[in-house]
Amino acid sequence: MFTNTATYYDEIYASMKKDYAGEAAKANKFIQKHKKTNGRKLLDIACGTGTHANYLNQNYDVEGIDLDTKMIAVAKSKYSSIKFQYGDMVNFSFHRKFDVITCLFSSIGYVRTKSRLQKAVKNMADHLSQGGVLLVEPWFSQDQWTVGRVNLISINHDDLKIVRISRSSRRGSISIIEFQYLIGTSKKIVHSTERHELGLFSEKDYLDAFHSAGLITVYDSKGLNGRGLYLGVKAVK
Repeated sequence: MFTNTATYYDEIYASMKKDYAGEAAKANKFIQKHKKTNGRKLLDIACGTGTHANYLNQNYDVEGIDLDTKMIAVAKSKYSSIKFQYGDMVNFSFHRKFDVITCLFSSIGYVRTKSRLQKAVKNMADHLSQGGVLLVEPWFSQDQWTVGRVNLISINHDDLKIVRISRSSRRGSISIIEFQYLIGTSKKIVHSTERHELGLFSEKDYLDAFHSAGLITVYDSKGLNGRGLYLGVKAVK
């Protein structure tokens, strides 16, 4: 994933003006509307460098997990008061429940297949307390994905220059993004390549996964930033 460029991840998305604070505030409104527990325990899955987790930590007792150990290292260095650790959304196992579980920034796409989507949502639901709420921000569907799209992002600081070019392609129901980086510092110029593969799931795929996990499900077409949002509440027995 972003293992080779984790150090520069925040710089890149700051240049794209990603509104982590605004998204966390919207997520909190959804949580407060749907959560049926009185607790504050929140698990942020695929937490990346921890920016969403930090904003959510203003209202909840947050922990974060991610598959990328380099991203976790960055998160730990930024926010020492939050617990971050390695974990795969498909099979992580904690001996405790959470009032809220979030999986934001379309990270759910990294499960790649429908069967792993089902397993991931089921695993998240199993870690919810009764009345707890799950928020999942979807990746693109097959109809929304554009093959051959090329994007360029540049950062031009006195001590850091970055150019990132990406190109999209597709293999069946898998979207592919190739990233090419040129990173310049006073010490050296580095070229790095990353290849990201994410599953292209339909609304039905997500709803089936949520319903199979036994969650009372709501879909909001706008969500946090226009990509939509799936919310599942674990029924109180």
